[in-house]
Amino acid sequence: MFLFRTKVIWQKPDEVQTGIGRTGKLLACDHENVRPDVLILGKALSGGVYPVSAVLCDDEIMMCIKPGEHGSTFGGNPIAAHVAMAALDVVKDEKLAERAEYLGKIFRCS
Repeated sequence: MFLFRTKVIWQKPDEVQTGIGRTGKLLACDHENVRPDVLILGKALSGGVYPVSAVLCDDEIMMCIKPGEHGSTFGGNPIAAHVAMAALDVVKDEKLAERAEYLGKIFRCS
């Protein structure tokens, strides 16, 4: 309702299923060279080791959310944050997005 009344349209891709290298790019929206206003991540963010999710956006948007207006089952969990950072290091160090892109090309050509 808020978005309709102010005539603001935000691009909010849900990358829970497609994010963190699964499509050959770190984020699926990277295939289109798009920088969304809000981005939703989960599942692969921890490498399947620990339940974690994240919402990424600029301060301009994030600061609109007041305490009690948004919640998360696993929000503010320092263990989840460390697991997510370690999983992102593995994705980067082992070039998993590049590997997914390479394997995707093989699967599509066969």
